Amino acid sequence: MPSIDTARGLRALIFAFALSQFFRTCLAVIAPELQHDLSLSPAGFGTLSSCFFLAFAVAQIPIGIAFDRYGVGRPTRLLSTMGVLAALLFVVAPNGPTAMVAQAGLGLACAPVFMGLMHYASEHLPVHRYATVVGRANAISMVGALCATAPLGWAAHRFGWRTAMAAAAVFMLLACIGVWRHVHDEGHADAQNEKLGDLFAGSARLLTVPAMWTLIPLCVALAAGTTFRNAWGGPYLAQVYGLGADARGLALAFVSLGGFATALLLPVLARRHTLKATVIGWALMSLVGGLVLSAAPDVGLLPGVLLLTLLATFGMCHPMVMAHGRGLVPQALRGRGLGVLNSFVFLGSGLTSSVFGLIADAGQRSGAEASATYTGIFLCASALVVLGTAVYWFSPKPAPH
Repeated sequence: MPSIDTARGLRALIFAFALSQFFRTCLAVIAPELQHDLSLSPAGFGTLSSCFFLAFAVAQIPIGIAFDRYGVGRPTRLLSTMGVLAALLFVVAPNGPTAMVAQAGLGLACAPVFMGLMHYASEHLPVHRYATVVGRANAISMVGALCATAPLGWAAHRFGWRTAMAAAAVFMLLACIGVWRHVHDEGHADAQNEKLGDLFAGSARLLTVPAMWTLIPLCVALAAGTTFRNAWGGPYLAQVYGLGADARGLALAFVSLGGFATALLLPVLARRHTLKATVIGWALMSLVGGLVLSAAPDVGLLPGVLLLTLLATFGMCHPMVMAHGRGLVPQALRGRGLGVLNSFVFLGSGLTSSVFGLIADAGQRSGAEASATYTGIFLCASALVVLGTAVYWFSPKPAPH
């Protein structure tokens, strides 16, 4: 059993992780309202949603270095404080550019949380408990994603999205207080003795390790699932099926419940089989959802939501891929190794959301029906799953350390 201090630190990080899931997911439900109030085109909305993930991605390697050098607590405390200010800025944003700055700030604030949780657990838990604890934490964090679906849709419909997001800013403040009080740890002596330039060089050297490149394409491809849960599921349901905020919230709540169930199931499958077999098997199942939606994006509301859920659950393989990557780097480089892989996960999310926005914008300009536009979007997502899984097939077995 972990010590009391470790347990409190893990709980604080899990709460912050749940809030991170809310902020990375919330735009999907309120997308049409944001586009109207902030005067955003489909491409503009794609850029808005990508700001969070691009800032998140850019921060991963510096944060990984900070974890190795200073521990999880110090950088997470500083960035979570920034998150409170960014959340307030988003609430009062008068236009798209201001909202984009706020989303970038929220991306930076949330950037250390998941990797920090993995790093903190890695340093304080035995290896046989690591994947289970992180997998369960990932499942618990889905409460945040669920709050960004039906509850957010209900609140936005009755009180407006700004009021709803103001409540989220209060929870961001509570998460910040929790991290300041309970997450206190130290970095590695080896990393503390290295020069800052050498630390960045160590991160860059990780990109020369062939084994890392068997995971990096899959890290990018996870966006094929997460982008619909985080941003483009809402526009799809609004434009193809004409759903309002309440109905979109309910539909996306089902998508998030599918993610919650998947997060609980994947660690069980990984214990019975292997990490690699579990990830590949789930990727292939998710691909079925993407391919059917590519062929018939207007297949019907109920089957459409079911297929969207199946595709979106691919993103829940994230902790499994990180656990695999953990076994490919030495302990002193673990923070940087996770940072490199996580940067590609969220770089994929940012770029994919922007690409989907460009596809939607092109469809709107050409006068294409919404279903034809989403055929292109789902084909793009399916291609990502195929390419990422094909490369991951050649990944080596992780070392047990």
